Amino acid sequence: MKKESLTVDKKDHYYFRNVIGVSGTEFLWGFGTPVMFESTFIQLFLRNLGASSFLVGLVPTFFFAGLSVFALFAGYFTSHLPRKRTVVILTHLYSGIIPLIFGLLLFFMGQVTLIIWIFFISYAFFSISIGFTAPIWQNYLVRIFSEKKAFSGISFMMISQSIAKLVSSFLVAKIVSRYSFSTASCGVIFTVVGMVFMAGAFMFLLTKEIADENEISIRHPSFLTHFRHSLAEVVKNRNFLYFLGSDLELFAVINIISFYANYATEYCGIEQAVAAGWFVASNYSGAIIINILLGWIGLFKLKNKYIFSRIISLSAIIILVLWQSLWAFLLVSFLLGCSRSIRMLAYPPAVKKLSGLADATNYFSVAPILTLPLSAGISLMNGRFLDYFAAWGAFSYKLMFMGMALLVVISLFFIIKTDFSD
Repeated sequence: MKKESLTVDKKDHYYFRNVIGVSGTEFLWGFGTPVMFESTFIQLFLRNLGASSFLVGLVPTFFFAGLSVFALFAGYFTSHLPRKRTVVILTHLYSGIIPLIFGLLLFFMGQVTLIIWIFFISYAFFSISIGFTAPIWQNYLVRIFSEKKAFSGISFMMISQSIAKLVSSFLVAKIVSRYSFSTASCGVIFTVVGMVFMAGAFMFLLTKEIADENEISIRHPSFLTHFRHSLAEVVKNRNFLYFLGSDLELFAVINIISFYANYATEYCGIEQAVAAGWFVASNYSGAIIINILLGWIGLFKLKNKYIFSRIISLSAIIILVLWQSLWAFLLVSFLLGCSRSIRMLAYPPAVKKLSGLADATNYFSVAPILTLPLSAGISLMNGRFLDYFAAWGAFSYKLMFMGMALLVVISLFFIIKTDFSD
């Protein structure tokens, strides 16, 4: 008990140093995030190249597939390491190289079909890199902060990221309004994104990692042995499985973000520059406010944070179905940003708490593979649905949005069943 208390004291001693380090990383990554995932830019970029709704739906499918499958390898190669900082830096660097290369290639490609093919190849590798990066990064965050200060530390980090996202969204809107989605302008955007991602990796050098005294490192002789052990450990934790079921809301929200910009520009008279910039700006404004209220100030216990998130998501979907004006889309973007931010803020501490382990890398690694059929399948289903019922126009989108509302309701049931022992 005394050793654990000493470890907590050490972590709290380096609290501000670690906040500065991870906030610096996320500030730089925040400039690129509005372009690479969970935004409107890529969807509009693909539609301008003539891509179908099915191809647009492949973007989150690729992302979740890479995140799910390769997270397992991240757990296998790093769960036994007593220190994680070096591997966190290397995975962040690799994630930056891919958009950098794709951006440079855009300057030499003129054929639309070739651009679409190269994009999906690049995005597949990017998704793989995120699969390696995410569980290691999430586990690193809850390693360098004590449980008492994890929420405030992560909230400062997310506020930093959201401010950068907000600035970036205005810059993207400015570029799109002036140059549209020209190959050259998109090449510049993707190249800069790669550069800031790589620069952000080095900010982790400012952080100080303190290993937990009760941490046990086990190196399994083979990947399959590691996978079976990790899977068995997670599956027997029924409470954690209830928690994973609540991620239906995450998949619903990401699918709405993936398609609602096209719905707005194609059927509701919203300009593309507005969708690429102002929608994203509203989204990240919501994220900033949520991180201040629920993270920094500390409103609500952990379970209530998740319940609040689902109420916000349902409200956003109702507005999206009933109204098609600019203010409605901006409000929806704001609410979706609030919902996504709650999940990003609460997920790492929740996983560590529910796992009961000092090193929860295996939980972070196995969780995405268990939800892969839903995370990837829902996106494919929605893309195919919108293509098949394209003749229905805006009504097909509304039906899809209502289907996502049903998923949010189901996720609410699972989160109520989860015991956080707050």
